[in-house]
Amino acid sequence: MSKSRFAISIAVAAFLVATPAMGQLVNFPVVALAPGDADGVNAVSGGWARGLNDQSGKANAIGAAFVRGTEMVSFGISGGYVMSGLDEVTLAGSVAYHLPIADAPVGVSIQTGIGWINTATSVLNFPVGVALQGSTEAGSMMVTPWVMPRVHFTRVGSVGAFPSSTATDFGASAGAGFATEGGFGFGVALDLMIQDDIAVPADNASSIGFLVYASYMLP
Repeated sequence: MSKSRFAISIAVAAFLVATPAMGQLVNFPVVALAPGDADGVNAVSGGWARGLNDQSGKANAIGAAFVRGTEMVSFGISGGYVMSGLDEVTLAGSVAYHLPIADAPVGVSIQTGIGWINTATSVLNFPVGVALQGSTEAGSMMVTPWVMPRVHFTRVGSVGAFPSSTATDFGASAGAGFATEGGFGFGVALDLMIQDDIAVPADNASSIGFLVYASYMLP
């Protein structure tokens, strides 16, 4: 396996589903998509996510994703099931453009996507972020840390007499992936988003979510 394919084996398999805002219970952290090699890299992953504080809703969720990474563009599609009494399916897609910066110590990507869930009404999420990623060898494994600050747009449909609305929040996510030469890997991610408080909309509060996942790079 080439060094570039080894470095990508879990980073490119990262789970990507936007973290909901404005009353939506926590879903999954926004995870950075990594580049692939010249031939492209395909990977699958599955994971478990949970909100860690009251603002997040403390919901549990499970999901799976498929990701394809190339040198310039990577994209992912994913689906999940949010539990903890919500019992709803959520779907998402994402795309990242990897900036061709020569001799840079870290990779830089521009990433966006769309996430959807329907509870009492339809909720759409549009995160737009800048991902910084690196990779280093640790024994027989490749470690890929990353961080991605973002602007997060959320569109909530109308409910009864309440019209549809759009919110703009700010957040950031960070994590690390660990890969083996055989293509198996695992990783963790943590997400923080500052948004309107659910109980007191005039206040700001921080929603915190966590994700752990396993992945496999397809031959």
